[in-house]
Amino acid sequence: MKILILGASGTVGKPLFQVLSEKYEVSGTFNRNKPTDIDDEYWHKFDITDISSLNTLLETVRPNLIISSLTGNFEQQLEVHKQLEKYLQNTHGRIIFISTANVFDGDVRGQHSEADTPYPISQYGKFKQTCEKLLQKGLGDRCLIIRLPKIMDSQTVAEFLKQAETGNPPVYANLYMSFNSAKNVANTIKYCVDTNKHGVLHLTSSDSISISQCMDLLLTQTGKKAGYTPQHLTVESFCSLLGCNEPSLLRHNADGEFRMDLICTDADISSRFGISCKAVLTIPFAK
Repeated sequence: MKILILGASGTVGKPLFQVLSEKYEVSGTFNRNKPTDIDDEYWHKFDITDISSLNTLLETVRPNLIISSLTGNFEQQLEVHKQLEKYLQNTHGRIIFISTANVFDGDVRGQHSEADTPYPISQYGKFKQTCEKLLQKGLGDRCLIIRLPKIMDSQTVAEFLKQAETGNPPVYANLYMSFNSAKNVANTIKYCVDTNKHGVLHLTSSDSISISQCMDLLLTQTGKKAGYTPQHLTVESFCSLLGCNEPSLLRHNADGEFRMDLICTDADISSRFGISCKAVLTIPFAK
């Protein structure tokens, strides 16, 4: 099987390229950061601002499966996915679309499972939901939507530690999130490819913690000192973070907790790749 990963040089894309290449013929795209440790033959420069180059890329690779882990301008990304849907309609191929917990960012009342209806109020969440609908409607069972929580890698850990030491940006005690590692996500997606999973999957941790608890755990591991005072989100400040100027749209509880966490209801995935927040945050690259 030939696989094309769009955005293969990114946080999730690079480890995914590595694990899938052990079994499949995998090609990947990059825009600015071309990996130097992988054969040039399997790498293609792709800029979403040059949409005309997409057909050339698809004709060159002729993938049976496309994995989309793109970033960039939302309108340009949407045009890319419209073309991908048409291509896969003609070739009867499959797609895995990497989505986000932000499709639920307008409803912070509790954890969301795959069966819950998305309710985004941020532009990012709305864009991802639009792509999900486009691909699900056009490709049906040949489409797998994978929603991810916050992904931890060495860069994210470094950013979190700086935030914990300085308190800038603010560290919130009432914002709860789920986490996963890029490596665990890559291995889970490989299993989904092997078993031809379709539908919607949440590749998330088995629990969730507040941002301040996350920071405390990272500080304890690294022996660094906290430089922050925990802050508390309000409806207005949370909506401001999302770029939404209509707080009345937010669905929230009166207890003051804001939950941006996911839950996975697929027992097959949970039993093989279930991971706790502590396990995600207790990682070698945090040292």
